[in-house]
Amino acid sequence: MIFMDKWTLKKLEPFGLQVNAKLEETDLRLIPINLLKKLIGENRVVVLRGFTSLDVDKLPEYCEQLGEILEWNFGAVNNLRVQADAKNYLYTNREVPFHWDGAFVGRIPHYIFFQCNIAPSKESGGETLFCDTTLLLEYASDESKELWDKVEITYTTEKIVHYGGTFTSRMIAPHPFTDERVLRFAEPVYDLNPVYLEIKGVAKESQKDFLEDMNRRLNDERVCYAHSWMNGDIVIADNHTLLHGRRAFEKDSARHIYRVNIL
Repeated sequence: MIFMDKWTLKKLEPFGLQVNAKLEETDLRLIPINLLKKLIGENRVVVLRGFTSLDVDKLPEYCEQLGEILEWNFGAVNNLRVQADAKNYLYTNREVPFHWDGAFVGRIPHYIFFQCNIAPSKESGGETLFCDTTLLLEYASDESKELWDKVEITYTTEKIVHYGGTFTSRMIAPHPFTDERVLRFAEPVYDLNPVYLEIKGVAKESQKDFLEDMNRRLNDERVCYAHSWMNGDIVIADNHTLLHGRRAFEKDSARHIYRVNIL
């Protein structure tokens, strides 16, 4: 494999791949884009560690090689860090429930590109969680999958930041590029800028148990990869296959991640 003398590969558990640069200041752009896409397709999430970080204003230019950039009202790059006057839970130190990006704007990114500017201090939390929904479905019983095939959920949130409104999604859908069956489920948010769920296909009296069961399944160590950040880490994830979230982190621990959505 071309340029393999410049990095090593490490399989992550329960899924994912870490690419480690052998030398400091190795240029990220040495990795061919077609190879990078192949690695993401095969492993769901790819962690690039030890490569030279890209300047924030260069991130869109690099990401455009992977596909069209999803622009928001603030531009292409989302600065994920604590804001003193936060109006949305994403910009606090609190946990972020599992979800997939782009649903409220009706344009679902294929890839989510993260670059860590400042990692939270060790043991302070702030891990980004990725759930491989194809694995989740693999471990689920036929009875559960038969139920989920019938479930349709309407999600509603007020547009206070860059997303909001209402959309409806079936719980199981085909991956648009591979036709694999994937799970499309976002957990409710009981925080700043809450997200409400109207669930069709699950009896009202059973919905609390349903949500608790889904939370347990999403966090199952057999299907969930928790990424502990280091400064300069780049993580690229398949937004169609995976759901993602974040663990809470300590208030005095800085955490700053750049994120770009790629269609």
